[in-house]
Amino acid sequence: MKKDNIILKLGLLAGAFILFNSFKNKNDQKKLKGSVYVDQTDVPTGTKQVYSEVGTRVFDKNMNTIYTFDTANLGMTVTGYENGMYSIVLGSNFQQGVPGYVNNEDVQIL
Repeated sequence: MKKDNIILKLGLLAGAFILFNSFKNKNDQKKLKGSVYVDQTDVPTGTKQVYSEVGTRVFDKNMNTIYTFDTANLGMTVTGYENGMYSIVLGSNFQQGVPGYVNNEDVQIL
């Protein structure tokens, strides 16, 4: 009888989890891809990060491509936004990162 109660409770928890997830904003679900996101280290408090997609290009101030991602879900710290472009810092460490720009349509937002 205890086994039946445990199975019933697990079933109820699973059902509640599925129901809860069905209410998530569908627009957010479109932007998220994959499951492992790598954040940049030494990020200033209160800053936002965006994440690469395969093929995301990073530009310098003259709009020359300085880097193209071949891996998804790698974090970049946003330092500004203007005309559909994020100003970002590229690299695994914010303090030693390279400034650049990415198109807001080419990154994932959490």
